[in-house]
Amino acid sequence: MGEVFIPLARSRSSYYCKGSPVHFAMVELFRMESTGSTVVTLTFKNLYSRPVSKLTIHYRCRNQAGVVVGEDDFDYQNVGAPEGACFGGNDGVFISDEPLSSVDVNLVSVVYDDGILHSLKRCGPVALPAPRALPEPVKNALCTAMNSRFLRYYPADLTDGWQCACGAFNYNAGKGKTKCTECGVDRADLFAAIQGIAAHNAGQV
Repeated sequence: MGEVFIPLARSRSSYYCKGSPVHFAMVELFRMESTGSTVVTLTFKNLYSRPVSKLTIHYRCRNQAGVVVGEDDFDYQNVGAPEGACFGGNDGVFISDEPLSSVDVNLVSVVYDDGILHSLKRCGPVALPAPRALPEPVKNALCTAMNSRFLRYYPADLTDGWQCACGAFNYNAGKGKTKCTECGVDRADLFAAIQGIAAHNAGQV
């Protein structure tokens, strides 16, 4: 039988790297049932029109005392992720024998299918606002209106993109995205639905 991985924690990135064609989307922690060790996985999203062949990142993991217990570069090889696709979530980048409190990630470089290496070190991080949770009645109404069970936050327009109600950040990358690259909802329909629900609720007050 294969190893059993038990989910421990899942957290979306609190920032994006301005100008980067790759977005760090999420960190997840799993416990290995056989050993109790903690496994770190990272998810990234390709924003460029060409498929990603290789991504190099740098990670730093801290234990619950704030001490760095793991730090290194990690290469995602033979990725093949097209534009808008997420990748990396099935690869464990670090295994810890003790509980972790934080995982820091820096983008180093990316290679697309043209074989050219592009440094990402100058793509500085920009903080994302923490998503605001929808009240339960609004969440249920929005999920029904959009025919999706993944919507739980207020959508928001930001300087370089927009945050979907599923929690995903959609980086415009100079051309804009009309549909969420993770859950697929249409941006205009989503904002219209939120406004409609708010107007309906206001009329009932």
